[in-house]
Amino acid sequence: MKLSKQTDYAFRTLIFLGHLPEGQLSTIQHICTYYNISSNHVSKVVMHLVRLGYIEAIRGKGGGIRLCMPAKKISLVDVLKQFETTLKPIDCKEQPCRIIRSCKLKGVLEDALQAFIDTLKPYTLADILDEETRAILLVDK
Repeated sequence: MKLSKQTDYAFRTLIFLGHLPEGQLSTIQHICTYYNISSNHVSKVVMHLVRLGYIEAIRGKGGGIRLCMPAKKISLVDVLKQFETTLKPIDCKEQPCRIIRSCKLKGVLEDALQAFIDTLKPYTLADILDEETRAILLVDK
């Protein structure tokens, strides 16, 4: 399964912010520069993360963004579900398939997707934050 750019950037943003010392702010531009990704896309992702209550944005001079809840309360599967526009592995009706009535592929792919989601369920942002990544982020600042 390939995640959308939106989901990828949401995870990258949360990981980046999750490694910052508690209360420290970052900017969207800093995150974009660090990962070498588009600020237009990340800005949209950040606004969605703000609306969802994962991060807060502080305006004005000295402002920025930061997590507004503990990393252990940010469920990876919830983030995935809130950013992926569709979790259907295949849409047999989009381009009508001649074997739709007897094909077993759709069921197999749906089972695989469910296994993917079930694997993510127990994990939070805190589970994927580590000292090695924190050290890389702090060195590259």
